[in-house]
Amino acid sequence: MPENVRVKRRISAWIPWFNNNTAQALYPNIYLPQKVYNNLKKSKPNPKFIAVFAHEQRHLERQKKIGPFKWEMKYSFCSSFRFNEELIATKAQMIVFKKYKKKFDIEKSAKSLSSWLYFWPVSYKTAKKELEKVWREV
Repeated sequence: MPENVRVKRRISAWIPWFNNNTAQALYPNIYLPQKVYNNLKKSKPNPKFIAVFAHEQRHLERQKKIGPFKWEMKYSFCSSFRFNEELIATKAQMIVFKKYKKKFDIEKSAKSLSSWLYFWPVSYKTAKKELEKVWREV
């Protein structure tokens, strides 16, 4: 496990971004839920968790390339940037799913990506359409 990967500690049970059930990349670290972190340390980790790590790793790469502060500001305040960044990270996730011949739940991902969790950057229909496009490309 890389040194910059940490177990996410709960700050708040009520705010999803600050609970310990979601993963986040905040340059230069990746914060993972305990169960994901533990599973990734196994000799045969769950492909779903490998995909979560790939998603967050892609966010870190983008933060480094764009600049952590600039990335965070754009992600926080620009819905089109946020949506695009999630598509880029989800593509990394989908590559892992395809490698392990797993089905990626596009409908569930589109519901999440078009929801309050990401501050409604796009409609469900748009999220689903774009995710389907990415899935075909990988």
